[in-house]
Formats: sequence, C-alpha cells, structure tokens
Amino acid sequence: MPNRWSPASAGFGGDWGLRKPHIAVLRADGLPFGHLYPAIGMGRVELGRFATFSSALTAWIMAALWIVGLACADRFAWSQWLSWIPAPMVALAAAGASLAILATRPNRWRRGVLGLAVVLVASMAWTVHALVGVGASPGTGGPAVTVLQWNTDWPSGDDPRSELALAAHPADFVLISNRGSITAAERVQAWAGPDARVFGAGPFALVTRWPVVEATQIAAGGQGRQLWWVARFTVMPPGWEGRPLRIAMVDLPSRPTLSRAAIAEALGRACEQGGLGEVDLIAGDFNATETSVILSRCFGGMSDALNQSGSGWLATWPRALPLWRIDHVLVSGRLEVRNGRTIDPRVSHHRMTWTEIAEHR
Repeated sequence: MPNRWSPASAGFGGDWGLRKPHIAVLRADGLPFGHLYPAIGMGRVELGRFATFSSALTAWIMAALWIVGLACADRFAWSQWLSWIPAPMVALAAAGASLAILATRPNRWRRGVLGLAVVLVASMAWTVHALVGVGASPGTGGPAVTVLQWNTDWPSGDDPRSELALAAHPADFVLISNRGSITAAERVQAWAGPDARVFGAGPFALVTRWPVVEATQIAAGGQGRQLWWVARFTVMPPGWEGRPLRIAMVDLPSRPTLSRAAIAEALGRACEQGGLGEVDLIAGDFNATETSVILSRCFGGMSDALNQSGSGWLATWPRALPLWRIDHVLVSGRLEVRNGRTIDPRVSHHRMTWTEIAEHR
C-alpha cells in the first residue's frame, strides 16, 4: 500500500523518496553509522530530505512561538517562557533550514525558502533593534556623570578578579548588586581610589567620591531564589548646582518558574508602600527582558538608557555568550544619555553596563 502522507500533502512538494521501502539504489555508503540506515528503510537521499523537512519544520515552529512571545511578553505565566526565545536563535534556525532546502530541493520548495527568508529578516531586524546599540549622542545638557552597574553575584563578589575588572572601568558612580567582600571599605579604596567611599543598603553598594545623603532599603520580599530587593540612594553630583541625583537599585528573582506578572504586582505595591517616590535612574538585575511587564507596569515612565545611546552588543547574560538583556539602566525624562555600552568583566555571570548621563538643559 502506498504511503498516504508525503511532503506534497503538507504543501512542500515532492516526496523525498520516502515511499521507497528499501535502499537498493540509494545507498548510505560513506555516511556516519551508515550500516544502521537499512534498518529504518532510508537511504542517503531519503535521510537528507527528511532532515531538511525537520529543520524547516523546527524553524517554522520556533518562529511562531517567538512571535507569540513578542506579542504576549510575560503578561501570562505560559507566555513568559516564549518571551525568552532569543531572536538570534530564530535567525540561526531559519538560515540553517534555508540552506538545507537550497542544497536538496531548491526548485520544489521555493515558497518555503521565501517564507524562511522573511523569518530570517524579521528575526535579524528585531535582534538589531533590541540587542545592538545605535551609537553615542553628543548631548546638549549639563555636566555628564558616568555610571557603572554590575551584578557581581556569588562568588564573584568575593573574587579578587572582580576588583581588577572594576579598576579597569572607572566611573563616577559604581552600582553593585549582590555585594561581597570586594565592597569592604579598605578594598574599595584599593580599586576605586583613596577618596572613594562605599554606601550600602540591603544587597546593594554604591561607590563614589561624591556626597551621598541617602542610602535606604525600600522593600524586600520572598525567600531563597525568590528574594527581591529595592533600595534608594540620593547623590549630590558636583556641577549640578545642588540638584540631587535620585537612584533606585533593583534585584529581582532569578527563578524562571515565578510569574513575572505576579512579581510586577508585588514590586509595584511594595515600592508604593515603602515610599520609593520619584527617581531619576533605576539600575540592577531585573531578571526580565526589555519587553517585560515588570518594566512597563512598575517603571512605565522610564526609558532604557542603552536604547537611547547604547553602542555595540547590549545583551548582558550569560556573560560568555550573552543573548538576553536582563540587566537594565532606566532613566527618567530629566536625564539624557550620551553614551552607553556593556562590558565583559571576565568574571561573574553578568556583564557590566556603563552609561554616561547628564541633566537635560
């Protein structure tokens, strides 16, 4: 009995030879583990065509899930998993499937290649939009200050290599999450200079040479990998004519099964009850991507600093091969961003985020 299913019935055209039960003509000589192929009734060409169809199907499924993830973000528990599908992986899958089709069925599957080309262009465009900086801006405001944000996590917060990384990238303000022994006063002066002082609140540390008039923990919740923290710092930058720079630091849970919508609700309520008030800059490890409901609901009036004037590759995690932006620096309309980039410190699981900001004038 002939096989009633074929790629033609799925709209792809052709049958890959899957209707042949034997490999009398199509041999598997020269292929890895070729002696096993007769047992499954496929020859070399048959396996190639089957692999092509599988790669194309995988690319289409991944693209569909990625689009749903973009549309729904992490507003729902089920969609937050889809929102974490990285666009570069979708582009890679589409490119691989297109090359496989061109190598095996270039004439029969023209429409398939065209569709995958659209997926490739769309995913690459989103990659550029979300993960590639547009470049520095000259700015028109007042004196600029530089800010370095970094989640040292454990055990990098105690690692001497972290001190070397911080010393290599000086800034007017250094904002450290999950601080360790490298933020002890004597060690801070070793990597930040003898005039530097450290101010702590919860798991956060702010290191600067300038006056700090407030360092307060605003809210905390959860336990274990569900812990989250918010703190507020107020700094008096020289040249700002007595106007303060109000900074909030945030560290949110890393556990992927936690609902980001629930975290957003708890965070917003806690910040309101704790009296966070108006701030000019928010920085930290949000464990949420740039489309997250956490950013839109809790900090909707802020904009991402790297989206304004970031340069280079902007993803921050995992450090060795970053595909996600989960560490953010957000600024209010009071500030302009003149430059920004991410930095590989060669230690920790997170990249650093360096920005240059100034008051709008």
